[in-house]
Amino acid sequence: MVTSESSPRPGRPRDADKDLAVLIAARQLLAEVGYPQTTVVAIAKRAGVNTPAIYRRWPTRQALLEEAIHGPGAYAPPEPTGDLRADLATWVRIFLARADSPAARAGVPGLLADSQTEEARRRLLAIGAPVRKAFAELLAGAVDDARLAPGVDPELVFEILAGTTTFHALSRGGEDAERFVTRMADALYVLVNPR
Repeated sequence: MVTSESSPRPGRPRDADKDLAVLIAARQLLAEVGYPQTTVVAIAKRAGVNTPAIYRRWPTRQALLEEAIHGPGAYAPPEPTGDLRADLATWVRIFLARADSPAARAGVPGLLADSQTEEARRRLLAIGAPVRKAFAELLAGAVDDARLAPGVDPELVFEILAGTTTFHALSRGGEDAERFVTRMADALYVLVNPR
């Protein structure tokens, strides 16, 4: 994901309050008026900044909206509890909430449609390495203490978790969220522990 932190520019230090105001305005507009009408001009007006200030922080509208939807700190991984089924349910719940936010439901389909390259689509749907690593460590810990048989492919299980929760959120929102969380956690548990 292209974030404002990834492209430092010379000049005055950035005002973190303005950054936050812009990101909040973008999220609000996505939820209220949808992706097509969430323009840089509309975001600037809502945030009380000028459009050049936005373009000094984000190189494109898409980069701004990506950060508004999936900004830093959005994927703090949960701590393992020792109960693998419960831990999987927590992961499903977090991923579903992330994908079911009004900004994500309005923005992700539009950003995907506007993505001109495979790399841009991959970046939009990517979930950071620290989160992937934490999930792999959860499964590795379960193998280490014999709650799980060796041979599980954590990357594949992670992709199933991320893809299925995103699809559910985009197509059904929070409909039957707890039932979905339980069923998905059970399915993941059987996938990683087929004994």
